[in-house]
Amino acid sequence: MTEEYAQGDEHCGECEVLAVPPGTFEVETTAEDQCCELMLQNLRADDLPVVYDATIREWGIRYLDGGSSIQRLEYCPWCGKKLPGDLWDEWRTRVEQLGLDPWDDADRIPEAFRSDRWWKEAGL
Repeated sequence: MTEEYAQGDEHCGECEVLAVPPGTFEVETTAEDQCCELMLQNLRADDLPVVYDATIREWGIRYLDGGSSIQRLEYCPWCGKKLPGDLWDEWRTRVEQLGLDPWDDADRIPEAFRSDRWWKEAGL
């Protein structure tokens, strides 16, 4: 996986601190997308910094420093199930194949790539 670090973020080199790229879009999550009911409940909680980006199928804990960085989750903190790998690299590749830059052309990214539709239809 290509690591995209937020400018100015410090990390230990063993953990993965990822910047949420411009162009990720808020998508309502459903029970079928989550490993357990507690994950779904906590993603919907306003007072807990657990996030799910359905566009790239990525779970994380948002740093509370005012930035957009997250610590990616590989396992559910509630049931312990291994979470599917994120699709950031695949999303970026497909967007770039359309001749678009994920950051500079965020407003031109097709609707299908603004949700989980692209990877669900592709069977990923």
